[in-house]
Amino acid sequence: MENDLVKAKKKKKIVTRIVFAIITIIVIGLLFFLFRNIILEVLRLTKANDNEGLKEFMRSKGWFGYITVVLVEALEMVVVFIPAEFIQIPAGLSFFFPIAILLCDLGVCLGASIIYFLVHVLKFDNEFIEKGQKRIKNLATKRKNQNTQILMYFLFVTPIIPFGAICYWASNTKISYRRYILTCFTGVIPSIVTSIIMGTSIKYFITESLPIWLLLLIIIGLGAILFIGMFLISRKFLFDGKKVRGTPNSIYTPIAGFLMGLYVKQTTKLRAVEDELYEKMGSISGAKLYLSNHLSANDIYHVFRFIDPDRPALICNKYYYRFPAARWFLNKLGFITKTLYNPDIETVKKMLKYAKDDTSILMYPEARLSIDGTTGPLTNGTANLAKKLGLTVVILEQSGNYLANSKYRKAKKRVISEVRVKRIIEKEELDNLDVNDLDEIIRINLAHNEFDYALNYEFKDNNKAYNLDKVLYKCPHCHKEFSMKADGNKLSCDCGFSLELDEHFRFNDNEYNIKTIHDYYEFIKDEERKFIKSSPNELITQEVIVKKISFKNKKYDVYGEGVCTLTKDAFSFRGKVGENEVEFTHLVENLQALPFSVGEEYECYYDNELYYFYPKENKDTCIKVALLYDLLQENK
Repeated sequence: MENDLVKAKKKKKIVTRIVFAIITIIVIGLLFFLFRNIILEVLRLTKANDNEGLKEFMRSKGWFGYITVVLVEALEMVVVFIPAEFIQIPAGLSFFFPIAILLCDLGVCLGASIIYFLVHVLKFDNEFIEKGQKRIKNLATKRKNQNTQILMYFLFVTPIIPFGAICYWASNTKISYRRYILTCFTGVIPSIVTSIIMGTSIKYFITESLPIWLLLLIIIGLGAILFIGMFLISRKFLFDGKKVRGTPNSIYTPIAGFLMGLYVKQTTKLRAVEDELYEKMGSISGAKLYLSNHLSANDIYHVFRFIDPDRPALICNKYYYRFPAARWFLNKLGFITKTLYNPDIETVKKMLKYAKDDTSILMYPEARLSIDGTTGPLTNGTANLAKKLGLTVVILEQSGNYLANSKYRKAKKRVISEVRVKRIIEKEELDNLDVNDLDEIIRINLAHNEFDYALNYEFKDNNKAYNLDKVLYKCPHCHKEFSMKADGNKLSCDCGFSLELDEHFRFNDNEYNIKTIHDYYEFIKDEERKFIKSSPNELITQEVIVKKISFKNKKYDVYGEGVCTLTKDAFSFRGKVGENEVEFTHLVENLQALPFSVGEEYECYYDNELYYFYPKENKDTCIKVALLYDLLQENK
């Protein structure tokens, strides 16, 4: 029976896609006709100041030119994913201002009527707008005024959600057709006017020598007016209640997502795996605890897109709060700060408060980026915390982000990034699991190897080894440290040994059977284990420049210098910071890790103060110090 339902669902999706593909082709054909047979001739006659010729030309086209605009606007709404501007701007180019507005508005009403008929009579389910529908429903649950018309008016002035998606959502409510169509007719006017003004401005730029600076000023100004208006209305209408201020449901969350997307989309393109587990995740009501592997800074953006419209509170490094502007913005987003690898009662308290308020939480249990493309050690107490929160646990797996924007390099070409649901632990199962079993489930499902994923794609980047010599710092052939040099896709040592990465991030065949970056890093780990075993108690002593971080403002950072020492039992620092002598020791069993930046510094907290240590002689040794410390943790 279940297989029959799955087959029926797949068949329905195929039919839907074919229908929408046909409509899309029709829209493109009509736009081509409008551009070739009307717009170009209108521009030519306008430029020649041939008003009589223009009138005669429009009369010769009869009603077909007008009907084309109406049909394209209507069909764009039905298929949703074609922006309305594709016809509204050409309408401004082709027709007199009031006529263009009327034609586009009639097209909206026709499209809205078709959608209302599809939903109310044919019970049509549009798979292409499911996420858009979820986003609108999410907004609907957070607003104070439950009137559908008011929300429609608000949505129509936002440039984010297409007209069609709004109409599909509204058609699924109990609104009458009369109220629905009246709202559509009047609500879209501001957006239509804006687009048509842009089209008219472009026409004057082409035909009347309108200065380019004035054209750009008009376009930017109109966009700014719409954006500011949307922001002010949103803040007052949707996000004014105390429940959403300073939480992930505030107006600032979509703004942050948009800004971060400008950066992330340079290197990655998301492919969401929408399987049965994905659908199950979407069907579970209430707050969730999302756990994910941590490959790259891109991870955050892709997770937020994948689980949209759910908006979780993100656990983030307290370090980012030291910048006043960032601190203000992150507080508005409702982020939860954490001092890495340091006991933090306030973090747990805030998480418990969010869980009680039915707000989801996003955690990266590794608490730092992957260095070798695989999942690293998880922070102690993750399973205990999950039990204490009592939320449904959703474990996510991300792939591709390490290959696109890792701890040591940024790709020059875009990589497909994949996100999938790996495991869901609902509340009843969570209650019945003991901490050790839960910990094992989390570890198994967060385990990931980027180089298995890389076999599915070809990576054309010719600079795959960039900065890799700072990570793979020991030569397998001569065993010399910090002798490897990166060039393009190749790593070479002074001794003549070399490796080269292919299009799947695999090394060429070699006598040491090193196939991937992970294999190479494991070789270095084995070498360092031998070093620890054969060494006396003291492993590393190095002179450093130290910086004590101010969480109020960067300009209040305090500098100094001293000596860092790593033994088999502890990490310690002794030196002068500012005017004060500072000395402290962390036993290995009490501090889980030493986070680091490649070729820059390693760091730790002491007495709730964050210290950065910069080696004086060779900053590339930061990774060696951090790795040795990780290896000491293996026996604790």
